[in-house]
Amino acid sequence: MGMNSPAMGSRQTTIGMSDSLTERIITTVAEADEQSGDELKPLYNVINTEALESLFASRADGSSRPDGKISFQYVGYWVTVSSDGTVEVEAEDR
Repeated sequence: MGMNSPAMGSRQTTIGMSDSLTERIITTVAEADEQSGDELKPLYNVINTEALESLFASRADGSSRPDGKISFQYVGYWVTVSSDGTVEVEAEDR
C-alpha cells in the first residue's frame, strides 16, 4: 500500500465540478494511496454519500452554499471537503 511512500502527506484537488463529490474523494484518496479507486473500501461504508453530496450541492436557485467544510476518516486518511469543492487528504498518522 502507498501509505509508506515518500510522497505521503497531504494531497489536495479540485477536480472539474462536473465530477461528483464522491468521485473526487475516491480519486484523491486513491492517488494519495497509490492504488485504484476500485481497490478502496466503499466510501458509503464510512459516510452517507447522498447526504454529503446534498450538503455541498448548489442551492435550488443555482447559488453556491456558504463557506463550510467537513472532515472524516477514510482508509487511513483524514478527508476534508470544503464548500468550494476542494477535497484535501492527509495521512492519519501525521
